[in-house]
Amino acid sequence: MKMPWTLARDFAEAVVRIEREKLLAAAVAARAAQADEKGWEKWLKAVSA
Repeated sequence: MKMPWTLARDFAEAVVRIEREKLLAAAVAARAAQADEKGWEKWLKAVSA
């Protein structure tokens, strides 16, 4: 499939952005799963600030 280089660049950037967001969401979920009750409250305040 042929694609102009500008569209290919935009597509590649979009794919990278989506993968980065997935990785960030997984990291947040992992951190939230590790937190105890007090740690959870502290983490939530830090993220919300």
